[in-house]
Amino acid sequence: MSGAVLGAEPTNVWQWLADSSTREITGPIPQNLWITLWHSLAAGAIAVAVAVPLALVLAHFRRAEVVSGWLVNLGRIIPTLTVLAVAVVISLRNGYGFEPWPIVFALTLLAVPPVFANTYTAVRQASPDAVASARAMGLTEVQIMARVELPLALPLVLTGVRVALTQLVATEALGAQFGGDGLGLYIRFGFAGQDLYQIQAGALLVAGAAMLVDLAMWAVARVAVPRGIRTGRSARRADVTVSSRRRSGGRAPAVS
Repeated sequence: MSGAVLGAEPTNVWQWLADSSTREITGPIPQNLWITLWHSLAAGAIAVAVAVPLALVLAHFRRAEVVSGWLVNLGRIIPTLTVLAVAVVISLRNGYGFEPWPIVFALTLLAVPPVFANTYTAVRQASPDAVASARAMGLTEVQIMARVELPLALPLVLTGVRVALTQLVATEALGAQFGGDGLGLYIRFGFAGQDLYQIQAGALLVAGAAMLVDLAMWAVARVAVPRGIRTGRSARRADVTVSSRRRSGGRAPAVS
């Protein structure tokens, strides 16, 4: 008989996933998946709304390069777990509960550095000739940023968003350690009950959700980035490869 028979304990992670009775306390997988996704997407949306315009303006006017780099590095150094713990304490003291705002706040701080760094770098690397031509045509600085620099920077900006969202989904499970819901509940209850299969299932679900978000963002980038820009980037990569081979005597450069 299968391990999914009522009352039988699962003997592997797949039986745990197939038997809904193992999730009577933690809740169904779709419900916790939705909680993880909306926490991550909300934090990602806030990070994009804050980081992209700020990085676009600073990079366009060549301002605060040193300060921007310092802030990005600082955001990477501070552990998300520390930010989450402090946010939960503040939220509880003010009567807002364990979630969602402490988790969303901590995840937002995690997402800002890669989005800001990619946007700033992409705008700084935008074609000077295209910017000069737009300025010569009488476009204002705002129009240059919106119509020239941002479209040219879009592939790298979306890469930053893709990296950030994947990190957010993978990190959101920490919220369950502070009273939150989501896929991290399975890992939390698995450790509490010394249930190895529940821990494995929770880890697989978190990893699977992160990979699905990464794949979805790849598809969004393919649709959102105009074909001309993608073709231009591919052509520039080919030119760089040819030049590198010539300088190295025909040997292909290492791919990072």
